[in-house]
Amino acid sequence: MTVGRHPPYKIEANPDGNQGDRSNSYARLLGELQFISNATRPDIAFAVNRLAAYTANPSLQHTGMLKRILRYLAGTKDYAITYLANPRVNDRLQGYADASFASTEDYKSISGYVFTLGSGAISWRSKRQTVITLSSTEAEYVALSEAACEAMWLKNLLTEMELSQTTPISIKGDNDRSIAMAKNPLFHKRSKHIAIKWHWMCQAAQNGLIYIENCRDADQTADVLTKPLPRAKHRQHSSEMGLSPN
Repeated sequence: MTVGRHPPYKIEANPDGNQGDRSNSYARLLGELQFISNATRPDIAFAVNRLAAYTANPSLQHTGMLKRILRYLAGTKDYAITYLANPRVNDRLQGYADASFASTEDYKSISGYVFTLGSGAISWRSKRQTVITLSSTEAEYVALSEAACEAMWLKNLLTEMELSQTTPISIKGDNDRSIAMAKNPLFHKRSKHIAIKWHWMCQAAQNGLIYIENCRDADQTADVLTKPLPRAKHRQHSSEMGLSPN
């Protein structure tokens, strides 16, 4: 795990079994960091949510990683998401969705999505998937479906605010096969075992509510929400979400 650092550290379960920190200081600090990551700092969302998996039995390594996040925040305390009142800035809702396949101890994948409007991010999430997928294609497909759900909620919210999106909401992924499955659910026979709840995205795409498109891995902003990245990549994707020093 890393926050804007290279190389990343590998995060592991408490090697001492049930002899970890039983105080509530870890959970309290983690909750405060989760509030920050959910409200204004998507750049720490992945690290914070990974450490949340060890709340019941944290080790000294986990506590040290929380303190590492605090040091990162202290060094970037002037960073904020900036929304510019500029008519030349695109006011179209744009989404990015990504997944890190089987990257947790229980072999579940991590999904991440972010939606930007104008010059900054307005919604983002990093979370462990609830199902075990059999391939990176399936993991990316689930991530796209989760992003599509958020896209529909944001579309309704913006309509209430009189900021209606008149064109399909674009969601960018970087896995060709998962995008092909989203556009055509009959693309691959091996997709039949995927739960029905993930397939509603195909109907949303066919009805013109969303548009799934491909992007290069280097341009996948949601990458920062699914895995530890080298410092340069972490800074690049944070900037793409509108995070910059004020």
